[in-house]
Amino acid sequence: MKKERVVFICSFNSVRSPIAEGLLRQRGNEQYTVMSAGVAPVRVNPYAVRIMQEERIDISGHKPASIYQYRNENFDYVITLCDNVRTMAERVLPDGGRFLHRNFVSPSEIGRERDEILTDFRELRDEIALWLTEIFPAISYDQEMIHSEG
Repeated sequence: MKKERVVFICSFNSVRSPIAEGLLRQRGNEQYTVMSAGVAPVRVNPYAVRIMQEERIDISGHKPASIYQYRNENFDYVITLCDNVRTMAERVLPDGGRFLHRNFVSPSEIGRERDEILTDFRELRDEIALWLTEIFPAISYDQEMIHSEG
């Protein structure tokens, strides 16, 4: 059986898209070839790495990718995770099978305590995970698996 190809896209490929990529990669039972990209990629956010480690998913080795490096590839799913990349993704990846979009707000770190930031990152992770189960019903997501630190 051919694996479906999925690309997640957000602004910087540092928080939302690596979280989504890690979740689908681990929970997709190898049914999907999964990657992620950004318009202006930067290194993965340390808070994103931390909250994914709580789920036993390691995204620490994530390499930021530009949406433009995938422009000649075909995807079964092109999934945008923030409003400001939606139109660009459709322009750069016109041969995508299904274009799906949901705006997830990236947590702010400015002037906040570490515990508050981690709580916001966990909420983002959980929102993305639940949405992915709507798109890909075969993947499992058990809210009880969330391991937050108190």
